[in-house]
Amino acid sequence: MKGVYTAIVTPFKGSGKIDFDAFGKLLEEQVKAKVSGIVVAGTTGEGATLSHEEKEELFRFTKEHCPTLDLVAGTGTNNTADSVKQTEIALKAGFEKVLIVTPYYNKPTPKGLFAHYSAVAATGAKIVLYNVPGRTGLNIAPAALKMITEIKNVVAVKEATGDLGRLADYLDAVGTDRFDFLSGDDFTVVPFISMGGKGVISVLSNIYPEICVKMVNAALSGDFATASKIQLATNKINHAMFMESNPIPVKTALAMKKKCTDKFREPLANMEDENIGKLADIIKDFEKIKETL
Repeated sequence: MKGVYTAIVTPFKGSGKIDFDAFGKLLEEQVKAKVSGIVVAGTTGEGATLSHEEKEELFRFTKEHCPTLDLVAGTGTNNTADSVKQTEIALKAGFEKVLIVTPYYNKPTPKGLFAHYSAVAATGAKIVLYNVPGRTGLNIAPAALKMITEIKNVVAVKEATGDLGRLADYLDAVGTDRFDFLSGDDFTVVPFISMGGKGVISVLSNIYPEICVKMVNAALSGDFATASKIQLATNKINHAMFMESNPIPVKTALAMKKKCTDKFREPLANMEDENIGKLADIIKDFEKIKETL
């Protein structure tokens, strides 16, 4: 796995049902921007509030509309049996890869983590392990990751702490060849790649996929002057994407651009009016400079 993978939003109609017309147009833009892949029904896609039936619809729709992209289905939960079931749904829909978050709330031991990932791997799916302690309460230890190297179907790691020291610890523990390491933090993509990372699973690429692709391609080719310039230029808008819980800001930004509605699944709520104004100003400022990047 290499390049930009967009953690795509899930657009909803006013009724609360999935807006597949809007979703199809978002996918078209991603294909046009030449991203490497799409992550469907992850955190940014509000996967936690989608039913199994809705996920299956999304998976099949994405597979049909993005046959040339590397697709990853968000099927991880804190329930091993349910994660296995959702992974089987993704496989039936034509996906080969799944994003499996470390189980939240339960806070399993390394032994429990190994059992969890082994059970999902038994489906035959290729697994992207997702470490995001800010949401799960569990920061997978380097020793635990080393244990997981024994599970051959775990092929990549989405590392979303934003802590480059943690990445260094992982690389020290498992080397650079066993997993493809993808950043889950838009703020630190370029230094992440400089240390051996292969790309990013991005929130920002929902609204600026071309910019993200240019930055990552530059970094992967060793042009860190260009890549760093873009990384720094996107800093304010990356902060804006997290001024409220993801995906509230990014979906609000897409609504501003008339790409979808700003409808969310509860318990997520619409963005605060004060923050909407701040987000609009930041987007306006970025629009003035993005053509120079």
